[in-house]
Amino acid sequence: MAPPKSVKVVELCKVAPAAGSGSGSVIEASLPLSFFDLFWLPVPPTQLLYFYRFPHSSIYFRQSLLPRIKHSLSLTLFHFYPFAGHLSWPPECPKPMIHYAQGDSVSLAIAESDGNFYHLSGNKAQDAKELHPLIPELRVSRSTVPMLALQITVFPDSGICLGVTMPHAVADARTIMNFINAWSSACRLGEISLSTEALPCYEKTVIKDPKGLEEMYLNQLTEHYCKSAGNPRLDVLDFGQPDNTVRATFELSRANIATLKAGAMALHKDKQLPPARLSTFTLLCAYIWVSLVKSGDQRVSLSFNVDCGARQKPPVPATYFGNCVGTRVVTAERADLLRHDGIVIAACLIEESINGLEDGALDGAEGWVSRLLSSKSEGKIWAAGSPRLGIYDADFGWGRPKKVELASIDKTGAIFIRESCNGDGGVEVSLALMKHEMDAFASVFVNGLEAKGSVFHRSGL
Repeated sequence: MAPPKSVKVVELCKVAPAAGSGSGSVIEASLPLSFFDLFWLPVPPTQLLYFYRFPHSSIYFRQSLLPRIKHSLSLTLFHFYPFAGHLSWPPECPKPMIHYAQGDSVSLAIAESDGNFYHLSGNKAQDAKELHPLIPELRVSRSTVPMLALQITVFPDSGICLGVTMPHAVADARTIMNFINAWSSACRLGEISLSTEALPCYEKTVIKDPKGLEEMYLNQLTEHYCKSAGNPRLDVLDFGQPDNTVRATFELSRANIATLKAGAMALHKDKQLPPARLSTFTLLCAYIWVSLVKSGDQRVSLSFNVDCGARQKPPVPATYFGNCVGTRVVTAERADLLRHDGIVIAACLIEESINGLEDGALDGAEGWVSRLLSSKSEGKIWAAGSPRLGIYDADFGWGRPKKVELASIDKTGAIFIRESCNGDGGVEVSLALMKHEMDAFASVFVNGLEAKGSVFHRSGL
């Protein structure tokens, strides 16, 4: 294993929301957490790393680009002002709140590294800890945690890494992408350009709670945190992930995905499942799940995130600020997943669970928090992300990202799924495992895709 390379912070600055043209500054404001937000409260922070090719010196970056980055961030924070505030749950308050006060700001660290940019942004297996120095830290003070921390690390003459950390309880992937893409656009164009329809929606009443989930979750979370004597009330769960994991990324081309779909439909022809019902996400989750089991993983349950916003009545606006993501869990018999048609069995279970959302996106939501607090990630494979995130659209003016990683998967054990950086219809899958587990998984996963004729024949997957 290569020795760790140094990352040195050369500047630490604060960026506050800009004053709006003709409308003054952002006023003090508080936002309550919805039950969706409360569900994600115990989950470790979201940690994203955006890698960009940048064949210039650190001096050029600080003199030519950094002022523009800071200015565009300030412009963007005017519209996304809660990100400059704090999430807190003081003992005297019945529930957590997001609070912004005038003078609040976002921490932005500027760092330099002598590490190998192309190694760190590559797909091959590497020690998961190698990415940790690139991740900005959220400094928790008792019951208060910043909403957002940023770090830009310059690799002289090779690249830039933008690190983003935020509590999972404040935003889901859609909200994060809305913010990052608005910021990158402002940096690229030199001005913020958001139509009225694109402005963040802070109206929490758009989230309907017919089951009284907020009160239920608050009671469960309060009991959990009170039992954790001496810990801050915003502590997150330890998912029990090993410290010495490696992380790797696997790419599936559009042709690979077409082969998966064609094979699944051929094997499942007798049930006449419409091709449109087997989404890319379903196929990917099924293939990853089966590959893990066939490589020796003992977990036979799969947990995956579902977007509940479009399934609310009325639908939640696409610009809603906060979480609107739930979870589903499916379980299979290990022997069934090991069959030659195991991927079809897995896909049908996933598809059946997704189809059940049509009758109610909150079906089973009463058990979300209790299941999370009791079992954590043990016994389940957790799939996060989506091939439709638009995560590679963040062009700050020096091109699209070379690689985007969800660095926090080595804390949660999640599998990160997103579209290919090439924009060619492919998909990328990242996960963190022990070295011997990764070797076994890679063999099954890659050999299955490369198997002659079809990944579903009996001598292969």
